[in-house]
Amino acid sequence: MTSSAYFAADYQEARGKFLDAAKSAGMAVTSHPHPGKGPDGGALAMDVAVAGDAACPNALICVSATHGVEGFCGSGAMVGLMREGIVAERPEDTAVVLVHAHNPHGFAHLRRTNEDNIDLNRNFVDHARGHPANPDYAEVHPWLVPDDWDGPARAAADTAIAGYIAAHGEAAYQRVVSMGQYSHADGLFYGGVAPSWSNENWRAVLREHGANRKRLCVIDYHTGLGTRGYGEIQFERGPEDPEFLRAQQWCDGQVTSPEDGTSSSAAVTGYMAVAAAEEAPKPERTCIAIEYGTLPWETVLAAVRADNWLYAKGDVNAPLGREIKRAIRDAFYGDDDQWKADVFDRAVEVTRWSFKGLADG
Repeated sequence: MTSSAYFAADYQEARGKFLDAAKSAGMAVTSHPHPGKGPDGGALAMDVAVAGDAACPNALICVSATHGVEGFCGSGAMVGLMREGIVAERPEDTAVVLVHAHNPHGFAHLRRTNEDNIDLNRNFVDHARGHPANPDYAEVHPWLVPDDWDGPARAAADTAIAGYIAAHGEAAYQRVVSMGQYSHADGLFYGGVAPSWSNENWRAVLREHGANRKRLCVIDYHTGLGTRGYGEIQFERGPEDPEFLRAQQWCDGQVTSPEDGTSSSAAVTGYMAVAAAEEAPKPERTCIAIEYGTLPWETVLAAVRADNWLYAKGDVNAPLGREIKRAIRDAFYGDDDQWKADVFDRAVEVTRWSFKGLADG
């Protein structure tokens, strides 16, 4: 079987393949039903498959679809890890926990965000204490969400964005747009004002499967940045952090960080690994993301912007809406055999590195 067979065309197919593979691998499955429905009226859930038990001192937790539409990648990788016996290679002292569709609503509806337009990787902050500041976002917000997408308002907005980039640089524009904002609920990279359903259920998984371990590794699958098909191993904090240094040792020195300019990602606020420190403070933690490239960054951001506009001001069922949905899927899912093979091969490599790192300490 080629690795392409592990990937799916939509959320419901992906979920079915995941549950079937988990059953064949003899893994225990727990489902967290989501209150919403898919575009087809189908049920949504965050499904958790587990190999090993609570007595294992170490655990590897892999997560897909934190950014919904990016879930095709992580889903296919995890199905392959089960089907090809990679999960079964785990050391005896290591449990494996596969979290399918952290954000099932976004996965099913082909949205990067959740049911409330929240970017989950900006939602993990202490909302009661106030939110990280991003004052420059207010200036660019009207250009990101113009009144029309195929008329004069969009043209004027694009001109304004080009002027901002000319004045401040592309890196500054990427930072302002993507670092996270908490003031415009209809805007891009919105972090929300309270913990989301996915936030709360991810924390429950961490408490159940991570809190009492000796060592814990978390791998979060993402797409949309970097060279097409390449799986960049990212760590959110700075390169002097002991966790970063440990990840570098495990992963053959291939880990990047936005804080030293080696990552394709800008530094962000409220990312989901924060919950690992809060809900599983006891174990030695190593939390990384694998970011697989798809299309050029400008194309990906344009797709995100268009999809955000569509739900704020457009019509999903209109011809333009359907065109935008095709574009957002293409921006985050390299639906070809080579891309899928690259995704799976890198997933296997990083999984095996993590098994060794957990076992060696």
